Amino acid sequence: MAQMETLEAVQETKLFHLKKCPLFSCLTGTEMRQLNGSFEMVELGPNRIVPHHGEPCIYIVKKGYVRLNYTDSTGNEATVLLLGPGDVFGSTDPEDEEAFGEHCRTLKGTCLCRVSRAKFERFLEKYPDVAYTYRKLTFLRMKKLQVRLAEMMMLPAEPRLAKALLMLDQQIGVDAQPQGRKLSLALSHRELASLIGTSREFVTKLLATFRKRGLVDTSGKWIRLTDLDGLQSVAAQRA
Repeated sequence: MAQMETLEAVQETKLFHLKKCPLFSCLTGTEMRQLNGSFEMVELGPNRIVPHHGEPCIYIVKKGYVRLNYTDSTGNEATVLLLGPGDVFGSTDPEDEEAFGEHCRTLKGTCLCRVSRAKFERFLEKYPDVAYTYRKLTFLRMKKLQVRLAEMMMLPAEPRLAKALLMLDQQIGVDAQPQGRKLSLALSHRELASLIGTSREFVTKLLATFRKRGLVDTSGKWIRLTDLDGLQSVAAQRA
């Protein structure tokens, strides 16, 4: 009996989070329950690569954050997107993954809802409105990727860091006392370096410069943005 109640609780938890995903906002309650049966929940600790389990899958972030990374042949890693609750992402097939070095790594303890791509594609065929929304979300994600990669190639490190901090504020920022905004996740200098495509040592120097200019305040891995207008000005620099 206890095991059955636990399974029912898991199903209800999955259903609750799937309903919060914008991708499925057009579905009825009955349709949502049909979809719910195809998903399974996956819990991962911090700094874990999202496993593929031998087949392409679609993931929805239930809680936590996932970094979309690219790794080159020498092992250097760059984070091009940060995905949070409600975001949808899909694994590439093994050939694509080997060719481009793309993978997703958790930033903190994370819970995902996962479904095989084959099952998900059958669901998209059945519900065209969901298919349209999924294509739209995929296009927007590709557009963000193109912008992020262009910034990494063309902008100096200082405006890249300012842009990254402002982007993080939009995703994980909260009001801080006595002023400014605080990032609600602890981020190491190495993680910030991966986000802007530079070295940990250079990020440490840049943050020290930002502190002297009154743009940020830091304590360990915690960052408070004390001058958003100033960060906007730095982010707008082109050379």
